[in-house]
Amino acid sequence: MSPRSLRTPSSSEKAYLLLAIGLLVLYVFPYIWLGEGAHLTIHDNLDSDFLYLYLLKLTRTAFDFDLKTVIPNMMSDGRNAAPSFTGIPRSAFRTGLNFEVLSFWLLPPYAAQVFNFAAVHGIGFVGMYLLLKKHVLPEPNWAFTRVALAFLFALVPCYIVHGASVTGQPLLLVAFLNLLQKRSHWYDWLIIGLFPFYSFFVWAGLFICVALGMIGLWSMIRLRQINLGYINGLLLLALLYLASEWELIYGFINQTYISQRTEFDYSQLRSMKLVDSLRRSADLFVWPMFNTGAFLTAGILMVAGLGAWRAYQRRDFLAVRWLIGLPILAAIFCLIHGCYHYLVVWLGDSSLGLKFRVFQFDRFYFLLPTLWFFLFALSLRQFRANSSWNRLFLSVQLVLMIFANKEWRINIGKMTGYITEAEQPSFRAFFAEKQFAQIRDYIGKPQADYRVICLGMHPSVAQFNGFYTLDSYQNNYPLPYKYAFRKIIATELAKGTRQMRVYYDAYACRVYLYTAELGMNYLFGKAQNRSVYHLQLNTDALVALNGQYVISAVPIDNAAANRLRLEKVFDEPESYWRIWLYKVE
Repeated sequence: MSPRSLRTPSSSEKAYLLLAIGLLVLYVFPYIWLGEGAHLTIHDNLDSDFLYLYLLKLTRTAFDFDLKTVIPNMMSDGRNAAPSFTGIPRSAFRTGLNFEVLSFWLLPPYAAQVFNFAAVHGIGFVGMYLLLKKHVLPEPNWAFTRVALAFLFALVPCYIVHGASVTGQPLLLVAFLNLLQKRSHWYDWLIIGLFPFYSFFVWAGLFICVALGMIGLWSMIRLRQINLGYINGLLLLALLYLASEWELIYGFINQTYISQRTEFDYSQLRSMKLVDSLRRSADLFVWPMFNTGAFLTAGILMVAGLGAWRAYQRRDFLAVRWLIGLPILAAIFCLIHGCYHYLVVWLGDSSLGLKFRVFQFDRFYFLLPTLWFFLFALSLRQFRANSSWNRLFLSVQLVLMIFANKEWRINIGKMTGYITEAEQPSFRAFFAEKQFAQIRDYIGKPQADYRVICLGMHPSVAQFNGFYTLDSYQNNYPLPYKYAFRKIIATELAKGTRQMRVYYDAYACRVYLYTAELGMNYLFGKAQNRSVYHLQLNTDALVALNGQYVISAVPIDNAAANRLRLEKVFDEPESYWRIWLYKVE
């Protein structure tokens, strides 16, 4: 086989590639066809990370690299007199050097989401295809399989707000394997140079660097020679990550402010029973974390088991080691996550313990989607190319990937009229810009001059529409605010479940207006007809934070007892919400 045949796709492979690209276009199509009528995942997306990206544009701080800059749109009281709360340090948000931040700066928020959706899944397809063609399934008779596998990997339903942190890993691995084999080109260095600016160090970057370091170390020990090109590539990747995320990393190392994360109490957040930790690990092994790309791995495990048995029968012990070793490695990653809390609790309040509490060093599970598909490719290699078995395995995995794409399936349901807005709100209905413009105009004051708090809905909705909120979902904010806000909801926490109290006191990333009656639900649409009858707020604590309005998705029956006066009810046909606006007296 000539080297050229490995580089140039055959006519049949070109046809497969065109078909796969066409299918990927169809995958993106519902988001284009529905426009802002499409549903986007709310959990850890529209309620937080998506909003953070848009907020940088809204506050004109996307390219502000001053460590003293503060974003006052949430968790601030707007007062100058001490003591006061000024908001969230800019360094707690995504760096302005990130391509995703740039896309949200240049495009309207929904358009930026669709653009990144197409880019992230497209990068996944190209990266996995190149990895398989160059290093795993290079022979011409594997053309259909490698294109099909690349397409299936492109369907991994990872969170778009993480950029290429997950789907870009195969492309990055291609570049480093080329360095390892001393066959690198300029584009390999370009891939390494760009990757840190379209991924996120906190979520995946550190763990990618560790994994690539272990691959390089293992190879150099095995070959008994130093590979300077590989080492330089790894150093470049690490240095560019440090450069792209320097504000966040500097704040973490030097503790420019005391974060609420220092009080994460893992002994309460997670069960200390070993059987529960093992169950948590097993769940992650079978179904990876939702934000990294959750899909059922049982099919791949089954194929790997059959492939290992066939390899053993052929006395191909190298293949056996790979097909058994990779699931073991995946299990180790899952055990690290499942048992991480034991280490944090054991380290306690030591300086090292605080570091491990603030920064989650258990996120090796971000490597799992690439690992599982790499295992899938190696497993299929144990069967004859283009055999009925291979096509069966690929077909089953396609069904599993479609099932895993919940957001995409919801949008197909919306296109066909099977799913309604009341069941799954669209982007337009969730953020309800027309309705919140009416609220803004009714209040009639500059939004920076007053503070609101939300009930029965995510505060990201108000924040998206320019309101300054006392409540927010933030992964990192100054610790004193946790206690100032708790005074508002202290009675409700006492009345509520233990789970609610633990969630706030031991975690407190969701600084929300919790109530015993509504529990930990933050999505009450107008079709649900819920009410609150026995609300007990500390109104003095609310006023102390300059809270002047309550934006509620449910009516408050005893509003007067909480010194709240109903101003107006806002309803708008396109909105998911019916809003009761209360003024704090």
